[in-house]
Amino acid sequence: MSGGRSHAVELTQQDVSTAPGQTTIAGALVSCKDIRGVAVTTMRMANLGDVGRAGVLNRVPVIVIDPDIITRLPNKLQLFFYQHECAHHVLGHWFQTSMTMETDADCWAIRHGRDNGIFSREDVMSFAPFLANSGGSPFGHLPGPQRAKQLLRCFDDE
Repeated sequence: MSGGRSHAVELTQQDVSTAPGQTTIAGALVSCKDIRGVAVTTMRMANLGDVGRAGVLNRVPVIVIDPDIITRLPNKLQLFFYQHECAHHVLGHWFQTSMTMETDADCWAIRHGRDNGIFSREDVMSFAPFLANSGGSPFGHLPGPQRAKQLLRCFDDE
């Protein structure tokens, strides 16, 4: 997916959905369409090494979720991580990359959740302890405490 890393992973389940692009995260039916309006397929993959990743496989936009990691998180944080991966598709990051891709995806996910009644400000504040130990990533994820503050700024911005 991202970063050019290859993983020896086992595909455990591809979601069976009622409509293209739909899946269930934290008990909620969610869906994602990319910048072109194409439904994004969600797959579950054990041993991914991360909560989720977004990418394109054989020209099909995909979100890959590690069920062992995501299910250990609170429901609202699960939805945030799904929406973050969706944001990469919505924002067209596969067609034009930028240095701010990760913070852009974070802000899109938070604002989408805020504007659709999924996240309250308190929900976003509750993410901080789960992000606290993250050191960030070479791909542009901010270190945990900075990322938590950035998520609140995104929530508060119009």
